[in-house]
Amino acid sequence: MFSKWRVDLDPLDLEILERALEGALAKRKQSGVLDDLESDADLEAALCGELVEIARSSGLTEAEALRDAALALAQDVTEKD
Repeated sequence: MFSKWRVDLDPLDLEILERALEGALAKRKQSGVLDDLESDADLEAALCGELVEIARSSGLTEAEALRDAALALAQDVTEKD
């Protein structure tokens, strides 16, 4: 899913982002929060972009911290709507 960022990121960063994405997707599905997105693929794409942006802007390097930051951001957006 992170294919368009593969040039910019080293293999370890990609592994961390993929683990964070898997965790975030699982938590979102467990929470039962409905998204305005059409499909799981749309949710995955949105989370991918958020995770890359969070990693670049915050310097977070642990999968769990990135996952939690993405989930917190998604919750803030949901609450504002």
